[in-house]
Amino acid sequence: MTLSLHEYLQSDPECNHLAEGAVWAVAPMLPDPDPVPFLKELDAWAFELAGKMPLPWSLHKALDALNHFLTEEMGLRGDTETYDRPENAVLPLVVESKHGLPIALSILWIDVARRLGLDAVGIALPGHFITGLRLDVGTLYFDPFNRCRAVGEEDAALLVSRATEGRVIFDPSMLVPVSHRATLTRLTRNLHIRFLRNQLWNDAFWATTHLVLLNPGDPLAYRDRAMVQVRRGDIPGALGDLLIAQSLAGNQDPSIREWIRRLEKT
Repeated sequence: MTLSLHEYLQSDPECNHLAEGAVWAVAPMLPDPDPVPFLKELDAWAFELAGKMPLPWSLHKALDALNHFLTEEMGLRGDTETYDRPENAVLPLVVESKHGLPIALSILWIDVARRLGLDAVGIALPGHFITGLRLDVGTLYFDPFNRCRAVGEEDAALLVSRATEGRVIFDPSMLVPVSHRATLTRLTRNLHIRFLRNQLWNDAFWATTHLVLLNPGDPLAYRDRAMVQVRRGDIPGALGDLLIAQSLAGNQDPSIREWIRRLEKT
């Protein structure tokens, strides 16, 4: 297939097909980025799981079946030993290895749940991504990284405290669902951060380009790519991104103006 993240976003701007978008978001890490075989595998999961749904219908038993299927039958686990491996963010590789980041496992949970007709959403806690199931009476929360265990407010507060080493204080507003597009942004930014830590500038460049595609109105995305372009020795490219960032910021960010001034002298 010749589709790209750009074309995917043109055809599905709300990213309703979340798992497909997650593949395109990390496509440069895959030898063959065609998502169709992977999506067919998820179709097979949902078909098998549908046959395990309780009769008569019981939501809680259905959730038990979903969580048991993903954790026990599919063997999906959070990777606690090699957490920072970039492959932990690549869904087809996560399915192969059975280990992944919180956000990658959450996307799988959301996608399978939605295929069963459930209103599954992403919850972007600081430092730890979980899932939610929206109901008329409220939202139930689950942590696919930790064997899909149920999460209440106290649990969420503990997750935030552990993930941020106490730097962030939990607020119930953190449990508000985020859009699918925001979920793909966070997935991509997780990779970008890992590439920066390891000074993988070519990988960081495609990751920031994907952040620009996902957030074309965000000056931060262009600033991030400008920094990477400087590291790659592309000063004209960096200046171009900074000028866009300056325009998007309404010329209100003095640091961007100063950065442009310095680069124009090089």
